[in-house]
Formats: sequence, C-alpha cells, structure tokens
Amino acid sequence: MNKELWSKIGDGGTAEIYLDESGRVVKWFREGFSEAAAASEYRKSEWAYAAGLPTAKALGLTNLEGRQVLLLERLEGESLLQRLQREPETAEEAARKFAAYHVQLNKREAAALEDDQRSRLVQRIGWADRLGESERRQVLEALELLPDGQQFCHGDFHPGNIMENGEDWQVIDWIDANCGHPLYDAARTLLLLGFGTEEGGARGRMEEAAAVFRSAYLQTYSEQSGFGRDEIERWMLPAAAVRLVEPIPESEKDKLAQYVRSRLL
Repeated sequence: MNKELWSKIGDGGTAEIYLDESGRVVKWFREGFSEAAAASEYRKSEWAYAAGLPTAKALGLTNLEGRQVLLLERLEGESLLQRLQREPETAEEAARKFAAYHVQLNKREAAALEDDQRSRLVQRIGWADRLGESERRQVLEALELLPDGQQFCHGDFHPGNIMENGEDWQVIDWIDANCGHPLYDAARTLLLLGFGTEEGGARGRMEEAAAVFRSAYLQTYSEQSGFGRDEIERWMLPAAAVRLVEPIPESEKDKLAQYVRSRLL
C-alpha cells in the first residue's frame, strides 16, 4: 500500500476515508483506535455481507503507521446525505424510503452478530461523565424498564451511511452494529437527525431539510414497524446518554446533556 497514491473521500469521527491506487476504499482509523475495535468492525462487515445485507464486501484488515486500516470494496454512487444537500426539496420522499428501508433491516434476526445491545448501552451510559452519578443511575433505571430484543440494529443509521446508485441503496459503516431492540436504532436515528450542528459536519449541513425529513421518518417508521411514537420516544433517553461518550462537537454534547436532564426532571 502506497499512501501517497491515495485520494481522500471522507472524514469521520473515528477514521479518515480514502481510495487507494487499486480503487479500494481505505478506512484509516485515527490514532488510539484499538486493534480490537477495528477487528470488531471488520467482523461485523463480514457478517453483514454474508447475511446478504446490501453493503460493501470487506477485503482485509491491516496496520499502517501504527493505525488500523480496514479495506473495503468501493460502492458506486453518492450518499443520500449528498443528494439531500443538493436537492433539499426531496427530503420528504427520501425520508419515507429511508424509514421503510430501516424497518426492513430491523426485522432481521441478529443473534449471530454477538454484540449485545443491552451490555453496550449499560457500559456506555456508565462512561457518560457529562452526567452525574445520580443522573447516570436514573438513565440506567429507565433502560431497565425497556424491552430486550434479538433484531439487527445498525447503530448509526443516518443519510450519510446510505449510498445511492440509481434506485439501489446500500449501507456502510458497521462499527456500531448490534443485536437488540429495534426501537433503540430508531431513537438513535432521530437523535442523529435532530442534534447535528454545522460544527459537527455533514449531518448539520442538512439543516434546511432536517425538520421535514425527521417528521416524515418518524411517521413512516411508526406506521410500517407497528410501534407507536410513544414507544420510540421511550428509547430517546438512553440513546441520548450513550451519544454523550462519542467523538462529537462539544456544542452537540451540550444539547444532548440538556435534553437528558430535561427527561429526568
């Protein structure tokens, strides 16, 4: 691999994304991203592809300059986010397809994924140092009242992780995929749509279309999944607390912490 021949195509919280000289996607994880975490994403990517999910094939995992590197086949097209930024008037139509697509993904059984949602949430809520000990305890108590599940959850389902090639959609970025209750996935998506900022990058730049997209997504997901909006809403508290431990802008964390505290009153 010759890094001098790579061309940069993306930049996220955990990795820089390039195309290499062979046309492969190179996900070059940031310093400090552990070998175990990179191996977990590679395993999940392999699982998704083998399960027949619409995604890129994982081609390998290696190390370069002390950083983990995940190699993936290239998917043609652009992200749904890019399309929305260019054509914000398509937000409602896109949101309804996006929600229907999400419902179908969430119907898949995922016990073989071996990443338990409940354990993941409990651990990350415990790490949320923006919250006090009493606040973290209250969030965990609220989580205990929510049901378990065995369905597939992408864990980071937003328009930037959908690749469009004509009518075909494919999903990328499997680092947070887990097995659990689908309404956590829906609640997290609503947070990603509703708390982005310009400082936070791509999700913030769809602000013009975000309100209509979020509303149409929630309505369609509820209708097609059979879950009421109030059931989805119950998952927003733990989803917001978990988001606090992620590499996101401080301004977004401020809004999330305020939201969590408003729910605990």
